[in-house]
Amino acid sequence: MSVKETSASHDDTGLQGQEQQQNQQDSNYVSEKNSTLNRAPSSSASASSTTVEVIESEVVTAASAASATGPEALADTSKPTFIPPPDGGYGWVVVGACFLNNFSMLGIMFSWGIFQQLYKTEIFPGQVSAVSWIGTLAFGCMYIIGGVFSLFGARIGYRKMVFAGSILVAGGCVAASFATEVWHLYMSQGILYGLGAAMANPCVLAAPSQWFVARRGMASGIAISGSGVGGLVFSILIQKLNASIGHRWCLRVLAIIVWCSMVISSLLIRQFSTTGKQAVSVSMRDVETMKRPAFLIMIAGVLLTSFGYFTPLNLMPSYAVDHGLSQGQGAMLNSFLNGASFIGRFAGGVFGDRFGLINLMLFCATASALTTLVVWMLASSSLAVLLVYVILYGVLGGGFISLLAPVLAEQFGTNSLTILVGVTFGVNGLGSLTGTPIATAILSSLGGNGNAYKGAIGFIGGVMALGAVVIFYLKCKVGGKRKAVAT
Repeated sequence: MSVKETSASHDDTGLQGQEQQQNQQDSNYVSEKNSTLNRAPSSSASASSTTVEVIESEVVTAASAASATGPEALADTSKPTFIPPPDGGYGWVVVGACFLNNFSMLGIMFSWGIFQQLYKTEIFPGQVSAVSWIGTLAFGCMYIIGGVFSLFGARIGYRKMVFAGSILVAGGCVAASFATEVWHLYMSQGILYGLGAAMANPCVLAAPSQWFVARRGMASGIAISGSGVGGLVFSILIQKLNASIGHRWCLRVLAIIVWCSMVISSLLIRQFSTTGKQAVSVSMRDVETMKRPAFLIMIAGVLLTSFGYFTPLNLMPSYAVDHGLSQGQGAMLNSFLNGASFIGRFAGGVFGDRFGLINLMLFCATASALTTLVVWMLASSSLAVLLVYVILYGVLGGGFISLLAPVLAEQFGTNSLTILVGVTFGVNGLGSLTGTPIATAILSSLGGNGNAYKGAIGFIGGVMALGAVVIFYLKCKVGGKRKAVAT
């Protein structure tokens, strides 16, 4: 190698180091460095490659710090625009549609005890345990299968889901009006009605919250309280219709009412999305959330309390008649229980925000168990004491069930809320499916008379007390008013 070439090589190497130092200090020296490089045409491939990479890096850095007219702004335009919920407007129409759906569909379900009393005494006497499964099949299907249908509601649209559900619900009532065997009622008033309710229920639970932020609790409370008002009205209506036109035509009239109500609801209900993305799918994040100890503890508490939650509603009309009261008084007790449940469902979210959601859920579970074990156990045939019980239990039980979804959102966030609500209400459905048959079996094994109810009442209050203990453990784990994601 000649002296001249060696000198040029050393000059190039020194120039490369000088350029790298200048690049780190100020990107404005890029043009100066380029002119300097032009004075060294014999620079090595290594030096040129390194210099080009550094310059390209600076250009990217400068572009990222440029004004909104740069490439980054163009990329932002491809992202979905965030549309905040209106917190009113058409959202109130959606709330009304959900209220109407719950009023008819759930109101008839919550009045099942009237039919149970009629079936076991007049239509299918001597088949008490078999008859008790009809209503629980409907509730079980609605909650368990509803958890699966919740994954499809956002994909195909709430309107289509509610309309399809209306056909099955009304069809179940009509089919039940022709039943001559208990298993006919299993298939119609139990499974078919329950499947229709499973299609509509996840949609009407989710829709109000999508339209509101500041008044989300109020909107959801109004929508879900329709079931309590419906239970109050239909308990009396079913009793009157059974006495005047018979249970078969009563079921057909109910089919017309519930179908019309649900069709109107399906026409008015709308989804609201802040991003336009409607698809719902299960992710690994959902699976990991469901493995967290706090979620498993909550599921255990919900399962235990669900064994007793619906049972007083289903047994109260029979209890009243077996203790010397009239069927009308039994229907009246059911109506008061549903009316009180309306108050509890509406007030649960309001007081939960003030005193802590888990605190209030624990209070409702504990007080429900104590009220059942003390007030109902000692009520005997006293109408006044029974009225006190159904009002207290309705408020407390309604408050408990209305707090499940808010507690899930508070403790585990909203990203996985759809699947968590589906799983939680599915577990609640398992308890609802078996709670009344177990209590009825205990009742039958003890003779089926007035005093035998104490065993069934003990079972209802006992499992709810165990559920309250589990919820207390959950409260100790995550805290009362803590609003962080639990682990």
